[in-house]
Amino acid sequence: MYRNYWGLSRPPFPAGPDTGGFVTCPPHRAALLKLRHTIEAGLGAAALIGEIGTGKTTVVTRLGEELSETFEPFVHVVFPLLNTAELIAWMAVELGADQHLLETADDGADVALRVLRNQLTEWSRRDRHPVLVIDEAHVLNNSSTLEVLTLLLNFRNPPRIDFTLLLIGHTSLAGLLSRVPQLSDRLSLVSRLPPLSQSETADYVSGRLAAAGCTRTPFAPDALATLHALSGGTPRAIGRLCDLALLVGYADGLDTIHGDHIHDVALELPRAVLRQAS
Repeated sequence: MYRNYWGLSRPPFPAGPDTGGFVTCPPHRAALLKLRHTIEAGLGAAALIGEIGTGKTTVVTRLGEELSETFEPFVHVVFPLLNTAELIAWMAVELGADQHLLETADDGADVALRVLRNQLTEWSRRDRHPVLVIDEAHVLNNSSTLEVLTLLLNFRNPPRIDFTLLLIGHTSLAGLLSRVPQLSDRLSLVSRLPPLSQSETADYVSGRLAAAGCTRTPFAPDALATLHALSGGTPRAIGRLCDLALLVGYADGLDTIHGDHIHDVALELPRAVLRQAS
């Protein structure tokens, strides 16, 4: 609605992961490089953790876009609230197993695990290195599921089957992994995606606007400082605040958005979105 007013060619702060306007802020760039290294160096497994809204899923989506075809299929599980057998069966089907496997998941995780191994073996024969990504992995509080993931990583032992397992989740995932040392010991790293600093927040906003074709400077320095203070540096909250501020700025005919405008729009967002409200 406000795109023409601010000179935008596309929405600068869309809801959900958006790699079309991906901004390589230092924390996101570092996380992306670490995950790529884990995959391309054949290190087996890694985890990426961070608070809600820090951009973990966007980093993973970008990762899938950047990898060469050698690292396909790229299986991204975004609904891990499945039982152990269903989760393993779903990954196997994504790798090419018959859809019927999903209907027979009740036969047990061992059956699904054998099928998954067969699929991974077949891709290795084609000189491919599949990447298995489990998003929202902090909800995997079933010990049997975590034990099966450990067994899955055993497939990498001789005779070697090349694949990578990535666990993505809230910071609580670190505590969960600490209770399953046989799995955590197999991870090459547990990378933390921190919130953006104040300067990174300003760079993030300007980068998103530039990627959307904006040649103006809608946000004054005090607005950027307020954005960081209210969002805690989480890209999701920054985007929600900016989107609503741009809309209000358009409706009110503003040339520049200031800190008081950010405070006003913050009152219209759910408190859970923001670190603080003032």
